[in-house]
Amino acid sequence: MSTHRIVIIGGGFAGVKCARTLRKQLPKNYEVVLFNKENHMVFHPLLAEVVGASLSAEDVIAPLRQMLPGVHCRTEDVRSIDLKNNVIEYEGYDSSSRYLSYDHVVICCGGAVNLGTIPGMADHAFPLKTIGDAINLRAHIMQQFEKAEVCDNPEEKLRYLSFIVVGGGYSGVEVAGEINDLAKNSAKFFQNIRKEDISITLIHSQSRLLPEIGEELGEFAGKKMQEAGIKVLLNRRVIVATPEGVGLNDQQSIIGSTIVCTIGTKVSPIVERLNVIKKNGRLVTKANMSLLDYNNAWAIGDCAQIINSFDNKLCTPTGQFAERQGRQVANNILATLQNQPTKPFYFRPLGQLCSLGGHQAVAEMFGVKMSGFLAWFIWRGVYLLKLPSWSRRIKAGFDWAWQLVFSKDLAHLKANLTERISHAHYEAGDYIFRQGDPASYFYIIEKGEVEIVRENGKQEVLAVLGQGAYFGEMALVNDNPRNASVRARTPVEVIVMGRKIFKEITSSLGPLNHLIMHSVNRRTGEIGHNSPVIKQALQKYLVTDFMELSSQPVLAPSTTFGEILTWYGSNKMPNFFYVSSDGTRLDGVLTRTDLLHAVESGANSKSKVAEFMVTNPIAVTITDNALVAATTMHDYELSWLPVVKDLTSREIRGYIQAQELFTYMLTVMDEVEKKGNFKRMAIAS
Repeated sequence: MSTHRIVIIGGGFAGVKCARTLRKQLPKNYEVVLFNKENHMVFHPLLAEVVGASLSAEDVIAPLRQMLPGVHCRTEDVRSIDLKNNVIEYEGYDSSSRYLSYDHVVICCGGAVNLGTIPGMADHAFPLKTIGDAINLRAHIMQQFEKAEVCDNPEEKLRYLSFIVVGGGYSGVEVAGEINDLAKNSAKFFQNIRKEDISITLIHSQSRLLPEIGEELGEFAGKKMQEAGIKVLLNRRVIVATPEGVGLNDQQSIIGSTIVCTIGTKVSPIVERLNVIKKNGRLVTKANMSLLDYNNAWAIGDCAQIINSFDNKLCTPTGQFAERQGRQVANNILATLQNQPTKPFYFRPLGQLCSLGGHQAVAEMFGVKMSGFLAWFIWRGVYLLKLPSWSRRIKAGFDWAWQLVFSKDLAHLKANLTERISHAHYEAGDYIFRQGDPASYFYIIEKGEVEIVRENGKQEVLAVLGQGAYFGEMALVNDNPRNASVRARTPVEVIVMGRKIFKEITSSLGPLNHLIMHSVNRRTGEIGHNSPVIKQALQKYLVTDFMELSSQPVLAPSTTFGEILTWYGSNKMPNFFYVSSDGTRLDGVLTRTDLLHAVESGANSKSKVAEFMVTNPIAVTITDNALVAATTMHDYELSWLPVVKDLTSREIRGYIQAQELFTYMLTVMDEVEKKGNFKRMAIAS
């Protein structure tokens, strides 16, 4: 008996319903294969309940193999789909590419989280897409409480107890309500935390919460959340996230150690690779949910753009639509196999439900709008019945009933995670670490600039570091607290390396260890360390007192190597060129060394300056003092340094030479020596 195969990609509501329907009705010579990265289905509407300790993680997942007897469940990652040849490519157990043919394929892989649209969000925010996200967020919240309980810094304590939720849709509203319940109900178990210390802020870019439901219910939701103590900010957009909190488009900053981001999605890589018609990143389908130009390829769920023939409107990406699409597409596949006509997707929406926390909810069922406790009771009942198995329903119902009598469980798993290399984003003025902090991390600057600040009663900016530079190694090597603060001078992206990884890498790589030790020795002998008089003298003068006005040629990034050589033929060779796209802003520099490296790397007459210039070079401003310039050149071992008007405009003003500063320092030393001799002569006489 020949075997036919139907492949389903995705194990959410749509995929599970499709697989279950097919397996019940297909004969045994048809194989149903379901690919999903996890071996379980996640009931996404209840992830917020896991965050708020209203449910355990096990209550909102169901093992696919137990749910789908007779279906071949696989956890390999599907890489691509060849629609013309009816073959999928997937990653095998040994990471090599494997291939599987099919008779029909159903694409229901949903979307992917995309936090990269807002600077710093991917580095500092918690998403809420998987069960792991929910568990991690819950553990983090309780860790913040533990830190706040013993924190002796009032400002830092309030930061630990400040929670920010970005996005006022279903996920954002529900997780904000759950965090608020968990936080307020937990405060009574801590001796040094009051309810008034806790702050939950919900930020939404539109004029009201829950735009998916009616205006009346959306406004009610906002009112109830504010009554519960949640600060709701409407018509605001988050434009940056940092370890200290978020910045908004109205220049306001919200401080908080916890950021939860419920916005930001991107096209699934599988969908992105398909060469078919898409709209807004979703697969366009016919009325029967098959892809345009294909009769054996189908798309359902969040990754598909499906028109509901009930009202000729686009289906919303919710569980009730996904389940019905899964059942209908299975029936259409069965009809196709039997050479019968298929049916368009038709579904009359049952309504919308959203929990607000504190036994409050909003609901719209069959056109009837409800709010308050009754809506909350219906919300719990509906979602209880929607759980994918009776074992999960009984378990979740028991947990909910338990919490009507007893307090929420405050226990959380605190795993000691293996150190890893990560990324972080800081805004101008943010401290990456402060003087006196313990040494835990090593940093490499990917983009932007930082300044080294010494705090001895007053703040002294000692040096500036830019792209490609590193810092934090001195305290790690010597096992000492930080001897200076590092503050973002501009918006900055850094690579963060833990202490253990840093020591393992430097101890294994001799050249790197030599470089680090050379850096430590150089920075230990900072300018003015043994001669406070020189340091004070340099601090008295601004960079402009030593600056030479720029008479250097200014090249455009598009200038060719051949044009530079022609220029050299009729002019004296300068030490460097400025590179600017508009003739004013400093975009890069080009030195003799850079030109030599370009020749060695095979540059030709048509090669452009942008290919071998130093992009966004380190520079000082006209308001910096001479000590900053001297220390920066000392750290980078530079013979000259560009001077710009300010860090925002980076307007070229000139340059400062190490020789000029060195000559001045020798003069100061000579004067000190003369004064010392004069004093010794006076004493002797």
